[in-house]
Amino acid sequence: MGFRFSKRLNLPGGFRLNLGAGGLGVSWGVRGFRVGVGPNGARYTASVPGTGASWSGALGAPPAKPSTAAPRSAPADPSAAVAAHEALVQQLVSLHRTAPAAWDWRAIAAAPPPPATDAAAMGRWQWFHDVAAGVLAGNVAACDAVLQHLGPFQQLRELGGSIRVSMQQDWCVEAWLLANRAEVVPTEQPVLTPTGKLGRRKLTAARRWEIYQDHVCSAALRVARETFALLPLPVVFVHVADVRIDPATGHEGYVPVLSVAFDRESFERINLDNVDPSAAVEAFDHAMTFKKTAGFAEVVPLDPAQVSR
Repeated sequence: MGFRFSKRLNLPGGFRLNLGAGGLGVSWGVRGFRVGVGPNGARYTASVPGTGASWSGALGAPPAKPSTAAPRSAPADPSAAVAAHEALVQQLVSLHRTAPAAWDWRAIAAAPPPPATDAAAMGRWQWFHDVAAGVLAGNVAACDAVLQHLGPFQQLRELGGSIRVSMQQDWCVEAWLLANRAEVVPTEQPVLTPTGKLGRRKLTAARRWEIYQDHVCSAALRVARETFALLPLPVVFVHVADVRIDPATGHEGYVPVLSVAFDRESFERINLDNVDPSAAVEAFDHAMTFKKTAGFAEVVPLDPAQVSR
């Protein structure tokens, strides 16, 4: 017989943590309506208290993580293998080009309530109405609820291993991203020989690190873009960490390798379809030490308390 473990912790403000075999989940809600995010994505649950009737549904399904592994066998068409490699590299360095839809919190706050007979719709309306009012008032708890329950961050698996986004002050958001490892960049590239056959050429260390730098910076830009679309805030701090082996202990640990303070005014002037992601990051207040032959070095993350607003 298998054993199942689960634990539920009720926190102030209507928040609830659920710890089970499937992982950690968090939810927030009011009587009759709750929104939750767990290992399988975001869902809502609505009910009519006292009747036992309830409804639930998905708020969005996480996309499959793109595979960066080389195919076991080369495509029959050599040119297709070359195109596939180029598409992979392009995917790694263009994460920031996806344009999320901006949330109109004024329109949400002004939306009329649904018929009182529709309990599920009324519960959703009440939750969004209260959150919208809080966002417009600059309420930290309301903005953080938006980040935790409506943000797509846990679904953006192509950006890295994990993302933690939170709001502690009323003027900025801080996001921590665990980046994909450098191995996400292929070590070889397929090429066409003079006779039209498929060959392979090893990528130089400089080229691989160049691609990886653009990938990490592209991921940071994407996190900022998603956050600005969610909330009307002036600044988003994005800190990116890498997994390194501590030579003193031999154990893996998280090391910050990039920290950027994106201000909305400058960010909205960027043409994200055309920028070089590394150059774009360097235009903001940032901490990054990068060498073309060695990659990223550890940095001290920017502190919002020490950044001029």
